[in-house]
Amino acid sequence: MFDNNEFKATAVRTLPKVFLSAITKNVDDLKLLADYFTDNKIKIAGVVGETNYSDAFTTYLQKNKVSDRKLIVQKLTKVNDNKLADGEFKPARSEALDYLAEWANQFQHDAHAFPKKTKTEIRSNIKNLISKGQLFNWVNSRNELVSMAGIIRNTSNIGIVGMVYTPKHFRGKGYAKSCVQKLSEHILNSGYKNCGLFAESANLTSTKIYKEIGYEISTEFSDIAFD
Repeated sequence: MFDNNEFKATAVRTLPKVFLSAITKNVDDLKLLADYFTDNKIKIAGVVGETNYSDAFTTYLQKNKVSDRKLIVQKLTKVNDNKLADGEFKPARSEALDYLAEWANQFQHDAHAFPKKTKTEIRSNIKNLISKGQLFNWVNSRNELVSMAGIIRNTSNIGIVGMVYTPKHFRGKGYAKSCVQKLSEHILNSGYKNCGLFAESANLTSTKIYKEIGYEISTEFSDIAFD
């Protein structure tokens, strides 16, 4: 959306939700975008974007929220040197597909994702990440898969870390922290200028861990689902 040739906002429909990006200081500008979706009867399940923009977009769409997950957007340009957990960082292998797909299914429940993906969709996504070399595991000294993290999105300058999960019986040993730390190094060493990730604002433990790795808070997003 432009005003006198000046960019204000854009909405990208990434099924089933809209990803909203804007630089306007006037949230009322979002009404034009909302009206476009309404006038063209475009059905969407929710919106993801900076909180003030997402809230305004939802209001102008006249939609009711069934969930509103607050996410802290964090950015990293340099990885801190932290002691790693026992084990090593390895690319995920196709032999572990079913195992990792079940982890991903549990991850979406723990992360309160909505709407939830089917197990078939999750398995397909994990298979794709593995084939592209974008999913990684932390493997402990007993050669057990104990944690995972992946590059879930990327642009020419930034790699987005996501799908960070450790099964409950392996938690508290620093595996996820080590996995994210090494993945962040891998992203920067691959030529990206920055790493980014989203963490639930209510999860203070994750925020603390990511800060220790070198991530800094950038802004707050809302992941809103409609009824």
